[in-house]
Amino acid sequence: MSLTLRPMEPRDVPEVAAIDRLCFTTPWPAAAFRSELKRERATYLVLVNRDETASGLCGQDKEGWFRRMWSAPRTSRVIGYVGFRLENGPGHITTIALLPEARGRGLGESLLVVALERMARSGVHTVTLEMRPSNQVAYRLYRKYGFQVVRYRPDYYRDGEDAWVMAVTIGDHAYQRHLRRLRQAVGESFSFECDEVGQITGDAL
Repeated sequence: MSLTLRPMEPRDVPEVAAIDRLCFTTPWPAAAFRSELKRERATYLVLVNRDETASGLCGQDKEGWFRRMWSAPRTSRVIGYVGFRLENGPGHITTIALLPEARGRGLGESLLVVALERMARSGVHTVTLEMRPSNQVAYRLYRKYGFQVVRYRPDYYRDGEDAWVMAVTIGDHAYQRHLRRLRQAVGESFSFECDEVGQITGDAL
């Protein structure tokens, strides 16, 4: 599977919003993504399958996938995305999601690595995010990358669930060594490269 990681564009919003609806019980509306694309010091990246269709990812479930992605074009190729902001000092991961059929290949973790690396190169010292306490898969991933719960936000989500605010310090040499080790470990299951242009190529196992 050959992939490209590139900046999100307005034309990507319908596909991104459709994936968001698949992944979250309180998804962002399309207008929220369009607004974020206009925000200064915000970066949104989409992971795109370079094949003409998503058939390489979906296998036998291709038609079922298209039914769930009813609002996206039938030649949809966006399979994941990540967003982060640089907010006068700390960085903040706003969202990260992956098409359910593309999970279990190291791709979501790769998106997190790319976001952390780019924020580190921008001089960010601390990164924060919010997450649902009920999302233990995400919690284990963030803990793996050094995030710790620093405070709670009651009734943060529209359905009434609280949020955990997590933070990690990425600006020291010890963390940079830790991040390089984790990036190498991700490469054992998914070999990927990301240059300044944002090209990711490799084989997901």
